[in-house]
Amino acid sequence: MKWLAVAAALIAAALIVLWYEARSSGPPAAAAAPAPVAKAAPAPRAYLGAPIEETPGRIMDDRPLPPHVRPAGVMAPEDDAEPIRKYSDEFWERVDETYSRRLLGFAADCYQGGKERKQKLKLAFRFDIAGGKVSVKDVRMVESTLNDPALEACMTRAVAGATFEDKNMPDWASRPDEEETLLVRIETLKRFMPQSDD
Repeated sequence: MKWLAVAAALIAAALIVLWYEARSSGPPAAAAAPAPVAKAAPAPRAYLGAPIEETPGRIMDDRPLPPHVRPAGVMAPEDDAEPIRKYSDEFWERVDETYSRRLLGFAADCYQGGKERKQKLKLAFRFDIAGGKVSVKDVRMVESTLNDPALEACMTRAVAGATFEDKNMPDWASRPDEEETLLVRIETLKRFMPQSDD
């Protein structure tokens, strides 16, 4: 009888693990006592080299970006301009204003309409500028009122994959303890939408 009870317990545990693996796209739960499935949250996963925090109802996927979403862009170098001095006013204007507008353009390619103008997505990330190439790393979703996991995933991936050239900028990277933020409001995406002829 004791062996029968042990065998039944092992079979039940194996079924729970198999059920959890079938519902989760991540690695199987650790062999130690698994948490109740109803309360378990998916572990954060690397997403285009950037950690994305997953929350219940907002599962990020690994599908490629839709064909209409731009993978990269280029800022035309200002050939007659002097190189931008690190930490100057012009430097911070590029980082805080110009680059934010560029990243909004990447995120805007994911939006196909249907949301209220006040809905928003807030992302945190870090810039990395090397050899005149600007890239984005360590992207994570901070807040969202979009209530649309697919749109959130697309915008997050689009920003995480954003790269463009800015030959006038010096090499620089955001400090590990200071994240940049990007607020994507639906109402601000209008400038990136095709203009009607009306």
